[in-house]
Amino acid sequence: MTLSKPKPLKPFMAYIEDKQHIALARFSKKTLIPMSQLVREAIDMRVAKDNPYRAGYNDGLKKAIEIVSANKASQMRFPSGKSFAELINEELEIALMSESHEDTQG
Repeated sequence: MTLSKPKPLKPFMAYIEDKQHIALARFSKKTLIPMSQLVREAIDMRVAKDNPYRAGYNDGLKKAIEIVSANKASQMRFPSGKSFAELINEELEIALMSESHEDTQG
């Protein structure tokens, strides 16, 4: 059995909240996976193409937009000419997670 040469790693420093650090340390101890590896895996998952987390999050927001748009009460228009649904949906659309950074995974 031949061992493959490990990929070179680059140092990276990030600040996390105390509660995140505690949760990460506990999870690391429970799973016997180093904290640094867990962070690398989380980054890979977040930037991966067809990320199920991002897809689920965006699907939930799209469903909320549909519900708001279908609600009769949200059709009320303001003096600006926009409906309540349009104002709320604009904010929801801003919260959608962008998929444009997937190009960096090549």
